[in-house]
Amino acid sequence: MSDTPSARPKIAPPLPATAVKPAGKAAAKAVGKNGGKAGPKPAGRRRLRLPIAAVLVAGFGSLMLAAVASVLVLGLVSASTNTFALLNDKADLALAGVEVRVRHQLDPAREMARFVAGLIERGDLRAGDNTAMIDTLRGALAGAPDVTGLAFVRPDLTGVRVGRLNGGLVADPFDMQGDSDIPPEILDGPNRSAATWADPRWLKEAQNSFVTLYQPVRRDGRYLGQVAVGVSLGDLSRFLSVLYVEQGLNAFVLYDQSHVLAHPALVGRSFDFSGKLDGPPLPRTDQVDDPALAALWSSGVPVQSLKKRVEARAVQVLGSDYIFLTRKMAGYGQQDWIIGIGYRDGELNVEVRRLYITGAVGLAILLVSVGVALLVGRRISRQVARLAEAADRVRAFEFRAIPDLPDSRLREMARAATAFNAMVAGLRWFETYVPKALVLRLMRQRETEGGLDSVQREVTVMFTDIRGFSRMAEHMAAADTAALLNEHFTLLAACIEAEGGTVDKFIGDSLMAFWGAPEAQEDHAVRGLRAALAIHHAIRADNRRRLTEGRAPIHVRVGLHSGPVVVGNIGSDSRINYTIVGDTVNVAARIEELSAALQGESEVIVLTSGVTAAKGKDAVPLVRQGGRSLRGRTGMTELWRLVLEEEKKDAAKAATPVSAPSPAAGTAAPSAAPPPVAGETAKPVFAGKDTP
Repeated sequence: MSDTPSARPKIAPPLPATAVKPAGKAAAKAVGKNGGKAGPKPAGRRRLRLPIAAVLVAGFGSLMLAAVASVLVLGLVSASTNTFALLNDKADLALAGVEVRVRHQLDPAREMARFVAGLIERGDLRAGDNTAMIDTLRGALAGAPDVTGLAFVRPDLTGVRVGRLNGGLVADPFDMQGDSDIPPEILDGPNRSAATWADPRWLKEAQNSFVTLYQPVRRDGRYLGQVAVGVSLGDLSRFLSVLYVEQGLNAFVLYDQSHVLAHPALVGRSFDFSGKLDGPPLPRTDQVDDPALAALWSSGVPVQSLKKRVEARAVQVLGSDYIFLTRKMAGYGQQDWIIGIGYRDGELNVEVRRLYITGAVGLAILLVSVGVALLVGRRISRQVARLAEAADRVRAFEFRAIPDLPDSRLREMARAATAFNAMVAGLRWFETYVPKALVLRLMRQRETEGGLDSVQREVTVMFTDIRGFSRMAEHMAAADTAALLNEHFTLLAACIEAEGGTVDKFIGDSLMAFWGAPEAQEDHAVRGLRAALAIHHAIRADNRRRLTEGRAPIHVRVGLHSGPVVVGNIGSDSRINYTIVGDTVNVAARIEELSAALQGESEVIVLTSGVTAAKGKDAVPLVRQGGRSLRGRTGMTELWRLVLEEEKKDAAKAATPVSAPSPAAGTAAPSAAPPPVAGETAKPVFAGKDTP
């Protein structure tokens, strides 16, 4: 390796060290009981397994039969009580519908007021520019059909307004200075910071009553005026005239117990409240063509209501009985409005008839329910089958081939699919950090050999390093440095794993790998040499690509050595690595270090010991480099260099005529180790190697 730890940027490589933790205590106990070997469980009695679809059909069908029969019997027995409850619930929902519709009619006014006020407060719209103000108000009003009028009132009581009149939009400036009938909300504008709804007011020009929202406008704490948004109450009556017609219900909105805001009977009616002084400009309950409503508060009798928020009253008018349900609605002025629903008492019989009809169609419902149960059962069965199939793929470590489980409308199945997909995504990351092939081999070894104890093996060890990496990193951003290492290690790991090797660890820009463990490989040296040749070709091809992209090529050193090592789980209680240790690891590292003196201008140099060359059996073209002294070791070590045809001339120049004994390490007198390449420091001691 070409750089010291302190000089290198600390980069997390894409494929970290392999870490395989031993089995837990429970697994250890199981191994102990089986004599250290995992064996198959004794065959037990065959259990009856039923399809999920059949279980769901039988279960759902029987439950549906019991449920439908119970509902029918109980419904017919308690028809009178249930009828009133059901009708009361329906009326309560109707009240909620009326309230929602009223709010939907009025709430756009609040949003419009906020929009226009925001334009003025941000300076996008000048408060004194009448032309721009009219254009803005006209555009805002055109997009809100529920709003009837829109105006801006300045502090001096002048302003502009836009309103709907006879199917069109009219706009004009106005001046209220000197008017005696100025709404108090306008005069109180400088003292308020929030929008407020005013009580209904009569507009003579439109011959209608309105409710108005006033929104103060301030910029940098200075009061600029108010945005006024008006909504016609006649639109509410037109809506109520078509609401709940099919259900036979009569909906209305009251301002108080004496005045009506909206009622279907008001559609087409006109009133003139310009001179009215006793109360709001609204018709009284006795002015609406609804005698039952007129008698609601005078002669209505309170009855028990099933809803806490609902007040129920019974009214008898002209020989007919009526039931009224009312509740209050706040938020539009100081006075709470009253929304209500009225219906004839005789309409209760409709619900009773529905109960008898329910009994007639009960059998059909039951058959349909069983069919639905079958469909649901099959869909659940398919989902479970997908989950089981995906789990089998997880057991086989085929994480990349596992498709995402589809979502389900069933909550538990959806949760299971989401959790399983998340687990598979995590396992895919886990596969990136822990080599799948290594884990599978360790699992097979545990099954066949009964344990993962440290043993001595004959292996081939490889070390790689990037020459001049520190100088390269000095001129690169951290992200670019990480990207370079990621690409480089991905390239090398593919070559190593293609030959059945195990990537042990990454240290800065260096890589350590080995062959011959955890599974015994008689041809470990051949595999290592073939992987080195593949790395040689891959680096040269990658450098051609880098040159076309305008990037500098990288120079790589590779060292190999074969010999005995201790292989197994090495580490602490909290973290364990499956790795190798021994003198063979040190020799491979020293050979890679020595290659710096022989590399010259070559893009890749691969040096191997004589032991590996002899065991390789001409797997790759090698040229003898003679005996060399390795740093920190006595004696001479015979080295061979992987040389392609076009590189033989350079390799012959680098080789020395020193004779060396045999493929194994020699015993000649030590000589000085060649100096490292200029600008590079000595290789630091690797984790997993012994310091000589």
